[in-house]
Amino acid sequence: MTQLPVIFACSHHRKGNSDYAASLFLDGIRKAGGDAEIVYLGDLDFHHCIGCLKCRTSKNNICIFAKKDEAQGLYQKIINAPFTFFTAPIYFYHLPSRLKTFIDRGQWGFEAMNQPESQIAKLEERISYACFVAGRPRGEKLFEGAELTLKFFLKFFKVTLESTITFRGIDSPHDLKNDPEKCDLLVQAGIQAWERSLNP
Repeated sequence: MTQLPVIFACSHHRKGNSDYAASLFLDGIRKAGGDAEIVYLGDLDFHHCIGCLKCRTSKNNICIFAKKDEAQGLYQKIINAPFTFFTAPIYFYHLPSRLKTFIDRGQWGFEAMNQPESQIAKLEERISYACFVAGRPRGEKLFEGAELTLKFFLKFFKVTLESTITFRGIDSPHDLKNDPEKCDLLVQAGIQAWERSLNP
């Protein structure tokens, strides 16, 4: 069965601007004839990485918490998806804590990446896209830390963060919805991502 692209909506609350960005990207995919799954990361909870490094020596480099929460299944979605899309608000110049916890738990992927016979080592290279939404209207490096963190996390799974759409001054719940130009940009990004996946 062909795996669907996965959209990770990473806000801690529903129906805000980053959730709306996720729905617009999905609309673009559907306009292009495709479909995708949306995961609302803020609705889930994960154990945080405790730095035990058991994933360095465990079978398949699996985390000690893999059977205790839903994180491992979400990493598998990244592994299986032809492409992914992450959308998140920016808090204090960085990613929201639930997404950062998910990223930190991805240490097992780094360990697996360095094992020649692991599932991850045998993966084909794939692409991810992102949209970061900040209420703050200014800040030279407003998105820099978030983009670097997501970029190097995805590398564990042989995924390249291709491009990041960034919006400043989007704070009130309907700010994005009331900006047709930004909305169209996200729809077009979804169309292009799907069409590109058909002709890699």
